[in-house]
Amino acid sequence: MVHRGARLTLVNDSHVVHVIGPGRNTAIISPERGVPMTGFHLMQTNDVFTTGRWMTIGTFYLTCSVHPGMTLKVVVIR
Repeated sequence: MVHRGARLTLVNDSHVVHVIGPGRNTAIISPERGVPMTGFHLMQTNDVFTTGRWMTIGTFYLTCSVHPGMTLKVVVIR
């Protein structure tokens, strides 16, 4: 969970790359209403990515287009 107005920081501490974007089950859907990132972001090993501010209350998803089943559920609360 993140509070409205907060940013989310993702850290790739694995030895494989990830391609992160809004969506589910490897399907990046962009732009997606309420998600403060568009397109996709390539995360190399030891890379850090911080999203924009999450301003819309609700449930959203980020996925890795490389790894099936790697989906992050983001719940934005007050």
